Amino acid sequence: MNRKLIYLVDDDKNLRKGLQIALMNEGFEVKTFAEPFAVLNEIKSNEPDVLVSDICMGEISGIELFQKLLSDGYDIPVIFISGQASISDAVKGVQMGAYDFLEKPFAPEKLVVTIEKCLHLRKIKQEVDDLKSSVVETEFKGKSKVFTDLLSSIKKVAGTTASVLITGESGTGKELVAKEIHKNSQVASGPFIKVNCSSIPENLIESELFGFNKGAFTGADRNKKGFFELANNGTIFLDEIGEMSLSAQAKVLRATQNMEIQKLGSEQVISIKVRIVAATNRDLQAEVKKGNFREDLFYRMNVFPISMPSLRERTSDIPMLAEHFLSEYVRVNRLPQKFLSPEAMKRLMEYPWPGNIRELKNAIERMAILGGQVLDENLLSFLSAESVRNSNSDLKSLKDFRNVSEREYILNVLKTTDGSISEAASVLQIERTYLHKKIHDYKISKKEYFS
Repeated sequence: MNRKLIYLVDDDKNLRKGLQIALMNEGFEVKTFAEPFAVLNEIKSNEPDVLVSDICMGEISGIELFQKLLSDGYDIPVIFISGQASISDAVKGVQMGAYDFLEKPFAPEKLVVTIEKCLHLRKIKQEVDDLKSSVVETEFKGKSKVFTDLLSSIKKVAGTTASVLITGESGTGKELVAKEIHKNSQVASGPFIKVNCSSIPENLIESELFGFNKGAFTGADRNKKGFFELANNGTIFLDEIGEMSLSAQAKVLRATQNMEIQKLGSEQVISIKVRIVAATNRDLQAEVKKGNFREDLFYRMNVFPISMPSLRERTSDIPMLAEHFLSEYVRVNRLPQKFLSPEAMKRLMEYPWPGNIRELKNAIERMAILGGQVLDENLLSFLSAESVRNSNSDLKSLKDFRNVSEREYILNVLKTTDGSISEAASVLQIERTYLHKKIHDYKISKKEYFS
């Protein structure tokens, strides 16, 4: 059983000792401190499950200690213990977000009960957050072979400590996969911290990733944790890692190699334990050859690669996803039930979806806004124009578009002829050997055209 760590800070030595013994007898791990500064130093490397603090102490009070923890970004449950003279301060602390306060003198058993209630409430809150998260991620679904293969890859790697690099077009659900890996990992109970690498200015990248101490630069009026420290004992998701500058890549490499970070304005090295998941829509191997991405960081991230299928490669999942997006939009907006017509569903299945799942979701919501109870095909007239406009970023050339279209047409012919190569070749008016070559080039499996 994992023993919960309690920090106890009070300038009364006898009280500290008595409470420590009582808590340890109940199975808690307890560290005691005579003054708040020692607590602040210890918390940097090891956060407790609960902090029990006196109000009136030496140079800074328990309230000031709590304010310091809040300003530094810590989320630690605090229980104040106070004498009659400091009750008003204790009440102020609870109003600021502390869990509770106990008035001295009190029986040690009362503190034990208060801590247990605090931990129980914390556990319930975490379970509720996890439940909300699982409900949000219901769009991560499908029955196609490429999707089940994706699930298999996630299952294999999630329980390990290996770094994962997720690649694929925009809108394919790379973040959903990262969250699924975290949810099934050894650090599932820890935080999941997403970092959008493309949105952080170059001059702020180091302070955002690793944090800073007060006075480190102009405007640094308080200590701040960086993304890596916030992700400690959890997962850090480096989204769009291919957009990072080379200098930023070097800093990330050092942090991930040594599992150590150093805040701006501090000489202290902080040990961290984080699961690394990165994602990009770029071909990082090509970027390495061009000198735009560090080769050592690529190999560091690419321990277990996951390639996201485009929606064009999993068209059989479109009906399920479309129905989900529609029912979810109706539920959230408290609308009457709506349905997709067969013709609309056929159009959804035929459209190439250059924006992938994200574009499908937006299209369904647009239909739900414009249409009545039955959503007809005419509500999708906007797709033709957007297909050309959106394809500029996802289909890089006419050759790319032709390859996608040719693969889809060959696959449809194979389905129509029940997988007969001879009949399909006759329909396509090409030699059987050439059709075999096309099937090999486009990686068309028998499972795709044999029902």
